[in-house]
Amino acid sequence: MTYLVSTAGDVDLDAVRRVAWDGERARLSAAALDAVERRRGEFETFVEANTGRHLYGITTRQGSAAGIVLTDAERRDFGRRLPTTPPAMGPGLPERVARGAVLARLSDVLHGTAALRRSTVERLTELLDGPLPTVPEAGNGEPGDIIVLGELFRPTFEGTLEVGEGMALVNGSPVAAAVLADVVLLAEDRTPRLEMVLALAAVAARLPDMHLDAELGRLWGDPYQRDVLARFRELLDGGDRPRRAYQAQVSFRGGPRVLGGLRRTLSHAREAATIALAAASNNPVYVGPELRPPLGAVLSNGGYHNPLVAPTIDAVTHAWADLAQLLNAQINRLVEEPDGIAVHEREPLIGSFSMSASGWAEEARAAAQPSLIGLGRSGQTDTSTPDVLAWRRAVDAGNALDVLLALLAVIAVHLVEHRGDTFPPALQGLRARVLDAFPRDTPPIRFADAIAAVEGELRWLGDAPPPTAS
Repeated sequence: MTYLVSTAGDVDLDAVRRVAWDGERARLSAAALDAVERRRGEFETFVEANTGRHLYGITTRQGSAAGIVLTDAERRDFGRRLPTTPPAMGPGLPERVARGAVLARLSDVLHGTAALRRSTVERLTELLDGPLPTVPEAGNGEPGDIIVLGELFRPTFEGTLEVGEGMALVNGSPVAAAVLADVVLLAEDRTPRLEMVLALAAVAARLPDMHLDAELGRLWGDPYQRDVLARFRELLDGGDRPRRAYQAQVSFRGGPRVLGGLRRTLSHAREAATIALAAASNNPVYVGPELRPPLGAVLSNGGYHNPLVAPTIDAVTHAWADLAQLLNAQINRLVEEPDGIAVHEREPLIGSFSMSASGWAEEARAAAQPSLIGLGRSGQTDTSTPDVLAWRRAVDAGNALDVLLALLAVIAVHLVEHRGDTFPPALQGLRARVLDAFPRDTPPIRFADAIAAVEGELRWLGDAPPPTAS
């Protein structure tokens, strides 16, 4: 299939899932391509009338060379290539993130602020037809995304461009938008399995109904927490599961509230990603004659720094790391309680998983570090943006959380099976999948493979719609 893009508003989270994650092609509509051609003509007219002015990356070179206006010959030579960008090293970004960055780069074209030629835009979208160059994720200490974009676009575009196109391709923050969108989609897929596995744990903890009473949602005053309470009541409804007569431990009572906090964080993150994907982020931007007569204007700006991205990703990472600590506590409780898994095993088998859980909880905790504006060198580039680093930390925290979910699911299901308790109807399917991947007689030599299989089984729970406050 081909995703047709007509306006910058079409570059949204649904587009990222379809084009970046699911591998669809993308093309600009005929009307959008006609607008690209018109804008390029307007831009060329503006540049020809202003060759003696300092137009960043157009009549001048980049960075510290911005103070020198190029001669006609120098301008033509500089315009043919991408501006120089530093090398990147280390493991490559996932293909889905690189594809997301190409998609987000189209927003500048659709706003008309990146005045590329039609042929350049067509080659840009054709990059999404096949594998992209490997883009290392480490060492991105620039303001904006020039290192990643240089690695991504240089093999295709070097030596084939005309005035202003190189800077329009490599400057800006489309990678920042792509990594934020990636974290949001990961979170939307992970949230349903978080809620269902914590509901499994609630069964194993024999959670009293009073901890989920609808009146609590009203008293707490947060629609996201109210909705999680309702979701738990739905998952635990029916059957005759035993309930304890007194309150459960803090980790079980606080679980729905923490999940409500995650839902709120994710709602904010979705809004931020929607804004970032559709925004014009390039530096400089060309504003057309319809806004700045008679010929338009070139505006140097801070579009390369999207202040929504790293703090929003950090908030999701923090929520995942918090949940990792909560899951670790629940695992320990289900192992060590007087009627925990330890008393049902002749020797520690899955009861030993609490040690692994502690290690994974620490992995998540270590990832929850603030991603602050970096201190660059002196001169033009005196700060750097931490968006790719923030993404890596989020991925690390999320991966740790996924392992903890698998460990908790196995312990909860096995404990309920040992006791002979029953599961509510809404959790019977998940119970069966967990036991199929990790049967009660699984030998220690297969523990790692079986936990990985449970992780895989839990991923089918990500097919639910994104959480919103009702």
